[in-house]
Amino acid sequence: MEMSMMVSSKLLSKTDIADRLVMETCILNHLPNFPSGQNYQTLSLEDEEGQIRRFTLTIRNGKHKKPLLSAGWRPFVHEKNLQQGYKVEFFKIPDEVSGESRYKIKLKKPLVVFNKALDYVPLS
Repeated sequence: MEMSMMVSSKLLSKTDIADRLVMETCILNHLPNFPSGQNYQTLSLEDEEGQIRRFTLTIRNGKHKKPLLSAGWRPFVHEKNLQQGYKVEFFKIPDEVSGESRYKIKLKKPLVVFNKALDYVPLS
């Protein structure tokens, strides 16, 4: 049985849709370590259809080290027709045999009733 844990979730903002996905710094504790001396790496995430998506994960230089997904993100947004207010969730799936981890991304849209989001449901 596959064990997974949600690492982080975020409601998509206008910037997340138009340019890049900016995440909270705490997610870095649950992602692969960066190569020594580098502030970017390729992050592979499995989507709901089982397709591996590759994004460039960068840590900003300076005082605030917020991570962001850039290269690969905009085509993904357009393909999935993501909109402001949708939710993106990241999962880490540890492999007990190899000790390695896989990472997944899940997308949800708001279930809106009377102009209020009551819950979030899968896009599919």
